[in-house]
Amino acid sequence: MSLSAFFLSDKRPLFLKNIRCRPMFGGHGYYANGKMFALVREKSLYLKAGSGNVADFLLTGQLPYIHQCFGEYFPTNFYSVPLDVVEDEDQLIKWIAKAIRQLEQAEKTAKASVTLDSRQKKTATIRSAVPNQFFF
Repeated sequence: MSLSAFFLSDKRPLFLKNIRCRPMFGGHGYYANGKMFALVREKSLYLKAGSGNVADFLLTGQLPYIHQCFGEYFPTNFYSVPLDVVEDEDQLIKWIAKAIRQLEQAEKTAKASVTLDSRQKKTATIRSAVPNQFFF
């Protein structure tokens, strides 16, 4: 099954039924629940990597997508998918499912980070309200 069958046809797996697509980085970004999990550019598939699946990409020798903008290079957390995985429907389904799970994990991590940041700001405000007796 080709990539287009996964992303463009009615034959794609059930968990990909509600994805959205829009132009991104000179290719097409694919979104689940408003978050990008895949990029197809120049006939290559890149998937979202995180702590739960980055080892899969690195063990197969895959590299991150590097976006070039105004003469500068920006590595992303989207890694190329090995050709043997793209050609094997069952493997591709597993890799895509892992990439979508990384979105959920990243969202949980971001929420925890925001909570921690807000606690630090409150603590900083309380500390700054106490007069400094050593100020000259």
